[in-house]
Order: sequence, then C-alpha cells, then structure tokens
Amino acid sequence: MKKLFYLFSVLAITSTAGAQGSVEAMLSYVGSSPTNSGPVYSLISAGNNQTLGWTFQPLTDISVTALGAFSYVLQNSGSLKIGLWNSSGTLLASNTVSITGTSGDRVYSSITPVMLLAGQTYFLGDQSASTQYFYVVGPDSEQGGYASMSPEIQLGLAAYTSNAGFDFPSTTTGSPGDAIVSPNFQFQVVPEPSALGLLGSGAIAWLLIRQRQNLTAIN
Repeated sequence: MKKLFYLFSVLAITSTAGAQGSVEAMLSYVGSSPTNSGPVYSLISAGNNQTLGWTFQPLTDISVTALGAFSYVLQNSGSLKIGLWNSSGTLLASNTVSITGTSGDRVYSSITPVMLLAGQTYFLGDQSASTQYFYVVGPDSEQGGYASMSPEIQLGLAAYTSNAGFDFPSTTTGSPGDAIVSPNFQFQVVPEPSALGLLGSGAIAWLLIRQRQNLTAIN
C-alpha cells in the first residue's frame, strides 16, 4: 500500500507540474502607425459603457486560468469588468481588474479555472464605467493591423453589446481575424487523455519491475 500511495503521489505531482505555467491568448498586435509608443488602429473613445471584445475557438481543450486586459484601454487608471461566455450567452467566468498603479502594458486577475472545448466558439468582453479606449484589428481595421494569437487559439470576429453595461457581447462584426483589442485571457493546455494514460501505464510498469526486483533479492 505504501508503494501504491507513493505511485499516485508521483502521478499527482507530475500532472500538476505539467499544468503549471499559463500563456496568453492574444500575444500581441501590430500595425503601421505609432502613437504614444504603441500602434494605432481604429482608436475610439467609448463613453457609453458597452461590453467590447472578440470571439475565438480553442484548437485543443484548454483551461482558462485568468482574465485580463491591456492597460492602455483606461489610460492606466480605472477598472474593467471582464467576462467569458459560451455561444449560448451563458457567463462562464468573470472578474474585475484594476488598471490603476499597474506596471507593464497588461494586467490579469486569476479565476477558478474554466475548461473550454476544442472547436467551440466563445466570447470574451470587457466593460468599464470610465471612458474606454480600444483598437479594432484584423482584415477590416482601418490601419490593416492584426493580432498575433497563441497557436492553440483561433481568433474569430469583433464582438460588442448594443446596449450599455456589462452583458453578453452577442453582436459580431467583421471578418475572421478581426477583434476589438481590449480584453485578454491566460490559459493552460489540457493534457490529452492518451498522454495521461501513458504516464500511468509507465508508472505502473515501473512499480511492477521494482516489486519483481525486490522478490528476486529476497529469494
């Protein structure tokens, strides 16, 4: 029993170690016209408190671990409410991040991990009561900018709410690869069941070999 307990402890530690280290969904965005040390796309002052963002599809199962935003959207002061929805409009996770006093160009706040399935469409959006600045990127942006995504994430369309407030950004527009750059998220790739199965099989084989070696030594 002690050996079995040790085996499962090793499996748990190994699986946890493999899950550590989240990556960003939207890695960066590029354009041609710089301003304030950053690229320009379609800069708009949104004083009507709409929820703005983009849709996406994971190309593999992922676990979302944090929601965040690019800090410039509130000119480095204020707070944003960020939400993650499925295509039916069900809110899967939300949090609030404070931009005030942060360093760097983005800020995140952890959430209870949410698993998203490969091939499904999800919506990401943020909203603030303050005047919010955002950029439209993609094939339909005025400046021809685009977003660079993690290889596990396929960018969909720009998304927003027609009404003021924090709500499901059900209105989509543009072409694939468009986005209203403001919210972002961090995630971890969910290990394939086959990989975990191989790990377990290898550990069990190792245990059987050790038991056989112990029996040989006793005899």
